[in-house]
Amino acid sequence: MPTRLDTFLRSSRGTASVEFAILGSLALLIFAGTHDIVFMVNTKRDVDRASVVIARAMSTCPNSSCMSALIDTYITRRANAFMRYPTATIDMYMIQKSGGSIQVCSGTRTTMTDADLLASAGTILRDGDIGAAVVITSTYTSVLPAFVKSYISPSGVSYRGHAIDVMVNASAVC
Repeated sequence: MPTRLDTFLRSSRGTASVEFAILGSLALLIFAGTHDIVFMVNTKRDVDRASVVIARAMSTCPNSSCMSALIDTYITRRANAFMRYPTATIDMYMIQKSGGSIQVCSGTRTTMTDADLLASAGTILRDGDIGAAVVITSTYTSVLPAFVKSYISPSGVSYRGHAIDVMVNASAVC
């Protein structure tokens, strides 16, 4: 019996398979992690870029009725900006600074409660200016196995991008 155990312990058959299984699993986990990082960065970049592009399109309208129509059209069609992100939410506002405070003239919501957005708008807009504010939120769900996602976020990583732009025609009234 001891000779069989000795032979078993000295045998090297199958070691390459075991090594491949261990290293292959680690390589696959590293590949999935790299994939996740790249797609998380892409999601963040796309959300930021789309918010800037939409705000710029809104602010180039010649009057406030054009901006309101653009908001209505965009929300019903959702254009092509979010074909890759069907669960993304978008809030669009036509805003005006009057007496030092920001007022919502029209948009997807009647009030703007985001403190960061209000502070940015207050800094960018002068009294009487009309501007466009866009807030986009998208969630990226990881492709990593569940035991790894529990360390990151099981429900996914949420990205929020916002942009504010001043309307070109400053004589427009809300």
